[in-house]
Amino acid sequence: MPGADVDEIWTIDLDEAGATLFHFSPFSQAENVPSLMLRGHKRRTKTPASGTLELHPSGQKSGADKEAHMQAINAALASIAHGELEKVVLSRSEFWETRLSPETLFRSKCEMYPDAMVYLLAHPDAGIWLGASPELLLRRSSDQFETVSLAGTKSDLSAQWTEKEYREQEMVTDFITGRLESAGAKEVRQQMPQDRTYGSIKHLESQIQFSSNDDETVWLNELHPTPAVGGEPRQAALSFIASHEKQGRGYYAGFLGWSETNEASFFVNLRCMECFSDGFRLFAGGGIVSGSDAAEEWEETRAKIDTIRTKLNR
Repeated sequence: MPGADVDEIWTIDLDEAGATLFHFSPFSQAENVPSLMLRGHKRRTKTPASGTLELHPSGQKSGADKEAHMQAINAALASIAHGELEKVVLSRSEFWETRLSPETLFRSKCEMYPDAMVYLLAHPDAGIWLGASPELLLRRSSDQFETVSLAGTKSDLSAQWTEKEYREQEMVTDFITGRLESAGAKEVRQQMPQDRTYGSIKHLESQIQFSSNDDETVWLNELHPTPAVGGEPRQAALSFIASHEKQGRGYYAGFLGWSETNEASFFVNLRCMECFSDGFRLFAGGGIVSGSDAAEEWEETRAKIDTIRTKLNR
């Protein structure tokens, strides 16, 4: 968990009578990427030893190249200019060959990112996934809820935010508060955007709190996917993503977390990778709005992927 000690690792022992429900959901529903809901007992554990997981070879090692990704960005800018979209998030993946095991990388990510949600999941229907997400999707404590609006990316930590980046972050904030209020959330409160540093990059983040007697399922359905990973208008952006991204996202930009009687925590599945015996597939994306530059957006995804694979090829 974010803020936990490096050795504070949790797992779940499956049991239909268990008090904890673990969720692992994809970006969008598809037959080959099912939503997982695993019930059991949560308990403290140690980091798994290398060789614990059985890895299988990847079926495809290619990803969207620079030209293909920039073509998709330019198509998005044309749709924005025509008034069809306000924003769309376009992602890509890269395959990195490595002899490092997921277990080894999990331990290093726990050390490197103490303020992220770091996870390692192996499931016969989902494969093996590893990530370190900086973005809270939803947290519940009794009838009190919290979420965040996170957008904008800077690889230069000293650089000032531009009007475009503030506008992008405001769009995500407005979407979230609008969905909450229209669905009956009470006492919706938002904070001013603040810098959120993650490794060698930073984002703009606003905390949002509200209260509700509904459980977290209602609010997960309202929020996911936010414009931080999809776009606005939501359905138009999702249709554009399905048409223009060269590879499916799988569980990238989905969410994961767990719920219990009086509390729940869910995180957007960012800064993640799918693990194979011959390497890892890494994912990253960026928000396209009016004023975006295709070359700069390519560099943003490159910086994010470099952050994810830190120590991966050592």
